[in-house]
Amino acid sequence: MRAERLVSITRARMRDTERKPKTERLPFIDRQVRRIANARSVTVGLAIVFLALALIGAIVIRVVDEHDFPTLGLAVWWSLQTVTTVGYGDIVPTTNVGRIVGGIELVVGISFIAFLTAGVPSTVIERGQAARRAAELARTQHDVQTIVEAITRTRNAIADLDKRLERIESRLAN
Repeated sequence: MRAERLVSITRARMRDTERKPKTERLPFIDRQVRRIANARSVTVGLAIVFLALALIGAIVIRVVDEHDFPTLGLAVWWSLQTVTTVGYGDIVPTTNVGRIVGGIELVVGISFIAFLTAGVPSTVIERGQAARRAAELARTQHDVQTIVEAITRTRNAIADLDKRLERIESRLAN
């Protein structure tokens, strides 16, 4: 009786562990970080975003500061230096509006680098932890299944012993 109860409880727990947890919708930024978390995608994603930021910055600086940036090529060169935080200093805006645009571009570039520096490694770590949890769950399920099988064999052995004992008792009673 106790063995049957233990088997019943163990099977119920196994069913509970086999149920899939409800998936939560991740925030937009987390979804994007997960999407670009492999090395090739990170490289391509970085290049595209940096180029987009540089192009936007170049167009803006060219429009607001035509004196210091007479050509789009010069504006792109300055913008690439600024958004990547290299800043050679060979080309700099001299107007207040140009300096404001440069400051904004610097802050955006640094923020983007900080975001990737924090976001990508945390996603990689989270994936590793999820893989470890999945492996642990598989080991636990295997262990539970082994225990259930052992309990079933024990229950069958006890049932066989009960039958033998009944036969022995019936012979002794005669």
